[in-house]
Amino acid sequence: MDFLLYFYYLIFGLILFSPFVLFHFKFQESESPFGKDSDENLLPYFQRKANALDSLKDLRSDFHSRKITEEEFQASSLPFLEVLDSIESEIKTEQSKGDMQILTQPKVSSGWVCSNCGSAVSLPTAKFCPECGTSRLA
Repeated sequence: MDFLLYFYYLIFGLILFSPFVLFHFKFQESESPFGKDSDENLLPYFQRKANALDSLKDLRSDFHSRKITEEEFQASSLPFLEVLDSIESEIKTEQSKGDMQILTQPKVSSGWVCSNCGSAVSLPTAKFCPECGTSRLA
């Protein structure tokens, strides 16, 4: 085989696979373009709370449609209320831990200043100024 043909196969392969590799590394970030959510660690607690509230709503609708009596409603809603109380206390302790971590972390200035209009942009990953629309790189 011709060595030039090997070279062309190599160039063709690079041209063919480079967009996939670049796409993979560019969009590998797991965080939002608006920055990190401060309540991200509380999402499981909020989901458990929403599930318990949905269960209580189902019980309430069963009670109002007279499928269960008032005594059954009160007896079966007590465990869900206890779960809600425990979830609320867990959320408060996690928030206090997060507040303590925020207080101990040094304050880092985020964002940038637009070179065209001079307005401060609070989103550090913003590519354009929200006031005048100028690109950050311009």
